[in-house]
Amino acid sequence: MNKKLLLLGSALVMAAILFNTTTVNSEISKPPAGSAGDPITGKSCAQSGCHPSPALTPSSNDLTINIGTGTPTTPLNSSFSYDGGTAYNIAFLPTAFTGRYGFQIIALDAANNMAGTFTVTNAATTAIKTAGNYKYMGHLNASSFKQWVFKWTAPPASTGDVTFYYAYNTADNDGSALGDVIYKGSVTISANPSSINDLSTKVADLTVFPNPVSGEFGLSFNATETMDATAGLYNLNGELVNNMFDETINEGFYTRTFKVSNLAAGVYMVKISSGNASTVKKIFKL
Repeated sequence: MNKKLLLLGSALVMAAILFNTTTVNSEISKPPAGSAGDPITGKSCAQSGCHPSPALTPSSNDLTINIGTGTPTTPLNSSFSYDGGTAYNIAFLPTAFTGRYGFQIIALDAANNMAGTFTVTNAATTAIKTAGNYKYMGHLNASSFKQWVFKWTAPPASTGDVTFYYAYNTADNDGSALGDVIYKGSVTISANPSSINDLSTKVADLTVFPNPVSGEFGLSFNATETMDATAGLYNLNGELVNNMFDETINEGFYTRTFKVSNLAAGVYMVKISSGNASTVKKIFKL
């Protein structure tokens, strides 16, 4: 009888060990969506069944986040301002500790909608996970690698402030959660004021009508000079949904209509650009 109890006890201990190891290591491949410490779920990797809590706030000695249109070398902090629709490379670089690393990040506007679009640039180290309308950039196959770089395309400048919420893990690679540390933080950046309406002197009296619109809207403006210009319709994630025109616009009054009956209801941005200058108008699709 005692032998049977001993065997049963050993089996339960082994099962507990296996369960704990599975729980801890279940997201080594990539973190579950909604673990960036953002207000959508309120969760980070510091949660029951994942890693110990509470999550710590990283200092400048723990983490470096850089951004740039080429090699990301500019610190991503509140002093940085983005240009609407511009593609940036972001480098997420934990600095301390030696072991196994993982991370997740999301960008939201002031209303907690997705702000801009993430794109994987290194499929061997990063991946995107989706939860509903929200997309999270995170690690792929956590290891000692800790120099993740990925692309973020900014939303239209009229979106306003964008907040990046992020969390990352420094694990001691022993197969258990003991010794693992979770950090989480956020950084808010603003739109570059010069990217909002700096084409308005050349594209005067920009109007979209009707607004709200259900099937077709008109676009009109007064071109104060001849210019090469493009116009596009973007969603709030900064994704182009309709390439409206790309042509030389002559000086004078311009008007044209565009169909949007195939688009989902929501808020969109009409953006007209010429060179590095642009102007944006918001439109509501019913």
